[in-house]
Amino acid sequence: MTATNLDKETADRLIDKAIEIFSTKGYSATKLTDITDSLSISRGPIYYHFKDKLGLYAAAFDRFEEGLRTIHNRVFSTNKILMDQMEDMIFDFVKHISVFGDNFFFMVDDIKDLEEISKRYHTMNLELYEDKIRLVEEAQKQGQLKPTMTPKKIVDYVYLVYFAILEGINSNILESYSDEEIKEWIRIQFYGLNVRIMEQ
Repeated sequence: MTATNLDKETADRLIDKAIEIFSTKGYSATKLTDITDSLSISRGPIYYHFKDKLGLYAAAFDRFEEGLRTIHNRVFSTNKILMDQMEDMIFDFVKHISVFGDNFFFMVDDIKDLEEISKRYHTMNLELYEDKIRLVEEAQKQGQLKPTMTPKKIVDYVYLVYFAILEGINSNILESYSDEEIKEWIRIQFYGLNVRIMEQ
């Protein structure tokens, strides 16, 4: 293994562990030693790869954002009908976000050091939300969806289902359910919406 590969492997291990600990303790309560002690390494690799705790958190956030954007682009480039894509998006988003837990973003809007991360987080969420509205508008123009609801209302409903499933995962209510059963929960929640907006 080359030095470059070893460096990347070390950086990836640090990010993995940082996500685990930030998701449990939050940014403010996490100390670098929480991460390094759990990996049985010194703080040197953190300083080398990320400079400090903020740099490590930023790298973890990069992974969070890259994952969501990748999922979004992949799901909405398939040949499935739009509402089936929305169902897939919810499931894949929830699986990705649940890795980061409730506390990864705890107080992110109130921590001075994280001001830039907070802006990126809200900008990303708005962009993904608005892109879904655009996709619904296009589907209605093409006659794939009936104009019985505004694009915003449709997307808001999608997000309500998404947040409900995410809360179910984070609170362990859905812990004993298989992936297929969770997908069925999403399908059931979409049934009434699809009756209203899809040509039968």
